[in-house]
Amino acid sequence: MFRSVGLAWLADGGGTMDPAVLESLCRAGTLWVGVDERDEPVGFLAAHELDGHFYIAEVSVAASHHRQGIGSRLVEAAIEHGRRLGSDAITLMTYRDVPWNGPFYARFGFVEIDADAAGPGHRETLRRDAEYGHDPARRCIMALRLG
Repeated sequence: MFRSVGLAWLADGGGTMDPAVLESLCRAGTLWVGVDERDEPVGFLAAHELDGHFYIAEVSVAASHHRQGIGSRLVEAAIEHGRRLGSDAITLMTYRDVPWNGPFYARFGFVEIDADAAGPGHRETLRRDAEYGHDPARRCIMALRLG
């Protein structure tokens, strides 16, 4: 799918988060896994605290299971967890112009926010993303205010 929006390098760029980081998030209770009818993993959402917010670091669903609501259920689980934690906001970084990125999160009430308002950890993550090849003009920070 990333090839269709000018991001072939991302599609070819390899896997997801480092397995050691995923294991750590699993132990912390902030890694959710979506499974298929055979109880096989087909997607995940990894999150952690960043700048005092509950930060969604990555959401990934296997192409074979897109458009089945798995990503939505993973995001909803993270939102509920953020509420239980008493977080003031849930944040994430995404492509504002990719339909299954920015517009997808907007359906949950996420809105684009300024990097300075998000905090230094978010700004550093944006900087690293740019080093990895993400176009900063297309990337944004989004937040869902909890209240």
